[in-house]
Amino acid sequence: MKRNTNKQSNALKEILEKTTYPKDSPLLALIKEDLLETAATSSESAILYEKAVTKNTPHIIQFGCKTDSEKANTPSDISASISLFHQLIEVEIVKCAKQLEMDKDQLQAWLNLQFEVPAKTILHLLRTVQHLRLDPLAEEIGFVQYEDGQWQTFISIDGCAKLLNNHSQFNGLTFTQAQTLTDGIPEWIECSIYRKDRKLPICVREYFCEVKGGSTIWQKMPNRMLRHRALQQCVRLAL
Repeated sequence: MKRNTNKQSNALKEILEKTTYPKDSPLLALIKEDLLETAATSSESAILYEKAVTKNTPHIIQFGCKTDSEKANTPSDISASISLFHQLIEVEIVKCAKQLEMDKDQLQAWLNLQFEVPAKTILHLLRTVQHLRLDPLAEEIGFVQYEDGQWQTFISIDGCAKLLNNHSQFNGLTFTQAQTLTDGIPEWIECSIYRKDRKLPICVREYFCEVKGGSTIWQKMPNRMLRHRALQQCVRLAL
């Protein structure tokens, strides 16, 4: 998408004129085309370009990327980042508690129990709470850790039900399932959510072989858990 203004384009042209490359240089032509005809109009991009084309020294230009020397985070950089995240979390805790009309200390105590969860994931949950008005203490939203060790915000089935029933455009839902069974379990279950402002429903199909878990509840109630997964994923798309 082209987003250059005349002022920005003129500024870039002035930078291009500073280079010592020959006017017919293929490299210069490519860089000029990339800068002026795409979207590289930020001051940072301009500086990177100026560094790349001076002194007749070829460089690889990576707009928006750091150099190798900049990528090496020092302990002080990491400490500052952690400190910043914790400051942001403190601010969001106050906002969430106010929105949910709960004691801030209660929310803080719940978060203190999530000591294994990375700060950035906690921050994401707090902002999602404010956006969707879900209560973590009521287990409407929480955290889940996947097999690869990554943590993510997780909206429970209770949270999904709350989102559906509180949404002004929600107009019902249906479930369908495969006729083919694997050890008595449907091969897939499909959820369809209807909205008043849409002509067609939003449909999501989840396959048992892809989403089945190894926990006890999956062993005891596989049909219900598969249905829950289909509903949760459909809510994500529909609402």
